[in-house]
This record gives sequence, structure tokens and C-alpha cells, in this order.
Amino acid sequence: MTYQLTPQGGIILDLGNGRILGLPSENNGTPAWSEYQAWLDAGNTPEPAPPPPPPAPDYVAFWDALMTSSLYVSIREQSFTSLPINTLATELIALLGDAKAGRANETAIQQSIESVLFYGTFTDTQLNELQNALATGHLNVIYTFNS
Repeated sequence: MTYQLTPQGGIILDLGNGRILGLPSENNGTPAWSEYQAWLDAGNTPEPAPPPPPPAPDYVAFWDALMTSSLYVSIREQSFTSLPINTLATELIALLGDAKAGRANETAIQQSIESVLFYGTFTDTQLNELQNALATGHLNVIYTFNS
């Protein structure tokens, strides 16, 4: 028999054989709660609550943050005079459109980001904006770049 805290503040009692019992965080006067309290009084400690799952990727939030950055302005300006940047920016925009529609090709997006950064010229401030935009969309654990 083991006890584990839940992220919501309750307690889970594992009865074995796949059976579990949920207890509230405060004494509810049941025999199960009394047994739990006796178990605690004997010096035992429940297992900690599992960490919450990471937030889901949010490509719309990333896109919104990117669109308002000076990085995007620089990519756009460079695309007027550089065919590679124009092509790569178009590809990245298309890939992000697919990602916003739920069809993220993470490998292609990673390669596209790296290519835009390789062929373009960007300031440290603009690279920080990209990092912040990735964090805004919870994408900084998926995509990386060397600054």
C-alpha cells in the first residue's frame, strides 16, 4: 500500500492489483483517511505529486510574437534583396501555417529556422526576440538555434 500526493492537492492510495482510492486533502472522517493519518503518524511520507505535463506547443502564440518582432521586419526587408532569404522565409511561413493548422513538421521547421538564420544577418536583440517568441509558444523545448 502506497500513498501519493496529486497535483490538485488530494491523495491517491494504491491498494495494489491496479486498484486505487482517492482521498481528499483534508480529513473526511472515513476509515481510509484514519488509516492514512496513522500511516503519517508512524513517520511515513507520501510520494510527491508527479510534475504537471509540459504545456502544449502553441504555434499561434509563437506566430503572433514573431510577427510583432524586429526580427520579422528584418527577415521581410532582407527578402526584398536576397533570393535565398525570400525563398527560406516563404518556406518557413508555409511550414508555420501548417503547424498552426495542427500539422507541424518539426524537422522541417528546425531546418528552416536554421537556414534563415544562416543566410540572413540578424542582431543579438533580434535573436533574443526569436528565443522569446519560441518561449511564448512553448516551442523552445522543440526548436533550438545557435546564436
